[in-house]
Amino acid sequence: MNKYKIAFLIPSLGSGGAERVITTLANNLTENYEVIIITFDNKQPFYKLNSQIKHHSCTNLTDIPPSNNTYKALKFNIKLLLEINRISKDEKIDIIISFLTIANILGILVAKFRKIPIIISERNNPNKELISNFWMQIRRKTYPSANYIVVQTQEIADFYITKIKNDVVKIIPNPISPDLEIMNSKETKENIILNVGRLSNQKGQEMLLKAFTRIESNGWKLVIAGEGENRVKLEKLIKKLQISDRVLLPGRIKDVSKLYNKAKIFAFSSNYEGFPNALIEAMHFRLPCVSTNCPTGPSELIINDINGFLIPVNNEIVMAEKLNILINDSALRESLGSKAAKTVKKYAIESISDRWKKLIESCLNSNL
Repeated sequence: MNKYKIAFLIPSLGSGGAERVITTLANNLTENYEVIIITFDNKQPFYKLNSQIKHHSCTNLTDIPPSNNTYKALKFNIKLLLEINRISKDEKIDIIISFLTIANILGILVAKFRKIPIIISERNNPNKELISNFWMQIRRKTYPSANYIVVQTQEIADFYITKIKNDVVKIIPNPISPDLEIMNSKETKENIILNVGRLSNQKGQEMLLKAFTRIESNGWKLVIAGEGENRVKLEKLIKKLQISDRVLLPGRIKDVSKLYNKAKIFAFSSNYEGFPNALIEAMHFRLPCVSTNCPTGPSELIINDINGFLIPVNNEIVMAEKLNILINDSALRESLGSKAAKTVKKYAIESISDRWKKLIESCLNSNL
């Protein structure tokens, strides 16, 4: 019996959280479906793809620069639309699953033209997301045509329920990648406070650096793993704060497991999120976490003082206070880390994948 064909649609397969989620899901779903991934750009996948997955690119570009010219932007997106449609036709796609706003909009247009179902997924907080009024208006008109819209938290679901039928909006949190390998030996641990995320205003690393100047050092280092537009700004701040000898910015790390296994504490400093992959991963690695109580996600993972610490957004004083408590109490680190790991067991890929399969089968059965 031939398998149904699924096409995941996303702008790129870079190092971001949405890209990791699609890779993790796609790899798992190859057991049940024939899986294709369509990207706007031609960048090599950052995360490892199952060899059974076909990857189609809509352009030969490795990076797609933003366009300030409306005519050029419209022309480029029409080109993408036509190419997505061509690939969908040639591959005889049965269902499209798209991630991120522009991919969602283009995916809906193709799905409706081809008369196939589509599941779209928003990956960030819609109240904070920076998209143009043009795309916001198109999103408002097209999203109600999707078979389902998948979000990660109740707060984000509430935003879309006011605009789309209640039964179309589904909450499915992000899965933990099975590629994240835990090393149980305590001998590999170092005095490292870890932060993982894009170097951007959203991730709040400036606050974290200022908080780090307030901790009782005693040989502890801060490692901020990731890349982004704020690198130069952060490097200047590190120099200004005179902590260059204690802070590392190693850039994108292919095997981030090594850092999670080395670190003793995880500091999550975001100003807002969709659902925080890095925080789930840190908890999975039994790391005691100090996290801002930003919208949305952390408060659905952490119960303050039980399996981690929740602090006010952009508060360097409280961040430093909680880091100091963990630095000076190894038993508390062990206790919080153990409880954190138990909390995120429900995000194992097997459990999350089953929820996606139910939506996929519902769409395919209704399209017969």
